[in-house]
Amino acid sequence: MMKKFFALIIAALLWTAAPAQAEDLGVGLEDISAEKYNVHIEKFYATLPQAKGEYKSRVRPILIEGAMNTETEILIRALKNPVVYRELNYLFVAGTYKNYPVVIVRTEIGMANSAASTALAIKKFNPVAVINQGTAGGHDSALKIGDIVIGERSFDYTAFRSAYSAAGAGIDLTKQENIGTYAYDATTKKFQAYTEYFADPTLFNIAFKVANANKNFNAVSGVIGTGNCWLECVDYINFLHKKYGSSCEEMETNAAAQICQNAGVPFIGIRVLSDNVTNTRGYVPTMAKTCQDFVLLVVEDYIRDVLKR
Repeated sequence: MMKKFFALIIAALLWTAAPAQAEDLGVGLEDISAEKYNVHIEKFYATLPQAKGEYKSRVRPILIEGAMNTETEILIRALKNPVVYRELNYLFVAGTYKNYPVVIVRTEIGMANSAASTALAIKKFNPVAVINQGTAGGHDSALKIGDIVIGERSFDYTAFRSAYSAAGAGIDLTKQENIGTYAYDATTKKFQAYTEYFADPTLFNIAFKVANANKNFNAVSGVIGTGNCWLECVDYINFLHKKYGSSCEEMETNAAAQICQNAGVPFIGIRVLSDNVTNTRGYVPTMAKTCQDFVLLVVEDYIRDVLKR
């Protein structure tokens, strides 16, 4: 029953997002599993022109990141004249949106993949700004599935030093100190520990402007916690929320922010809640569509108000 439930959800996403393309690929929308969905999306990507030579653009593009096909498909389909690049098996699709160059990268899941693909993208495409987006699990019981967290800052909730305890004393991870992750500081010209990375103020303000102008999105300022974990221990989630102010958790944002700090590239993380075990056991991965729709509006305003001003 659960597989059929997720199949129906994914089918609904494909129907609302891009029915014409799905029909062109011969996808049977009435019976699509997650595996079949990914196979057919890969077939769609294979129909796109493959890049020949290095990327060239008169202006620096905006880079938008998502870890999975469900977090990037709508963004990629929104591009005009898309061209596919692959580096170290990561997928990059370059095109234009609102007559401005945009690159979408499918980072793949996890912190190492996020950092690696972000570094490759910065080196290859020289973006003017980076937006990392996708789904997340809620840490704040006031938030519900479908709510958007505009990341004022992010942190690695796995980067901590535990308090000493002798063998047999038991495990208590609430006795910890966040030690941060190391990134380059342009002032000291050295790598130093950052316990958190702040969003670029311009990107942050534009994201809130979009939220205020589009009341169909429920967006809040928040703190994005990143780690290679999927937490379902409500007591520990509540601890992280109380100690660090975490609004949600996911697996990529802070790693991308760390690389952008190294490179001096403006960055913001934007996440939509697909689940929140502090108030419900539901899980709706197709909320990824909501986040992509919101991010496209942010990109549109950023292009108009900042890049083409």
